[in-house]
Amino acid sequence: MYEIEIQRQGLAKLGSGIDALDQERQRLADWLISADDERWSAPTRCELWDVHDVVAHLASGELYNQACLRNAIGELGAWVDDEEYNTVHVMRRRHLNHEEIHREWLTRSDEVHRLWRSMPQDAALATSYGDYLVGMQCWHIASEYATHNDDMGVPVPTEQQLARMKWRLNFSRFAVIERGIDVRLTPADHGYTRVLSERGEDMSLSAEDFVAAVSARLPVAGMSPNQEYLVRLLRALL
Repeated sequence: MYEIEIQRQGLAKLGSGIDALDQERQRLADWLISADDERWSAPTRCELWDVHDVVAHLASGELYNQACLRNAIGELGAWVDDEEYNTVHVMRRRHLNHEEIHREWLTRSDEVHRLWRSMPQDAALATSYGDYLVGMQCWHIASEYATHNDDMGVPVPTEQQLARMKWRLNFSRFAVIERGIDVRLTPADHGYTRVLSERGEDMSLSAEDFVAAVSARLPVAGMSPNQEYLVRLLRALL
């Protein structure tokens, strides 16, 4: 359960994430237009998932978002945790060809994002985590799309990279606070974030590394035990 007041504070500070979400979706849609079998079958940073599987995962996420819009999450059945939901729904789509999974993702995401844009951004959606504000849900899904776009190798135009990193950094900092992770975050020069745990572990991360850590994408190989502890602690957007 996420506190509604923290969501309101996030919305007041960050605004709605709908524009960032639409940009990430469009970037993926454009990239998939010219995708051949080799691209669809290419490996990604997601272990055991190729591009087809990641798009299937995004399609199943939009199925969930559609259920939230109808206040009908129960229709999706029961699952132990998000990992089980993701795994089951990707497996269910393995038999679909690339065109079919592409069409499902496009159709579901178009409906969801169009409806979200038409709603008051401070309206509450009924999610499996409790009521959640539309504008902040857009940030969560925009962040997920950005992470998976990077997982698949979807290119980001040079002129968009700085603004994209800025919103990803700001939202990642919010996500750590929202999850109640037991660390103190202090913005530092040049986009760095100082992370201090209650146990005394202390490290500074660049914008890129902080976003990667919060998205569970920062490798810990070669880190000291204290650094590894902090990086694993930061994983707020699994």
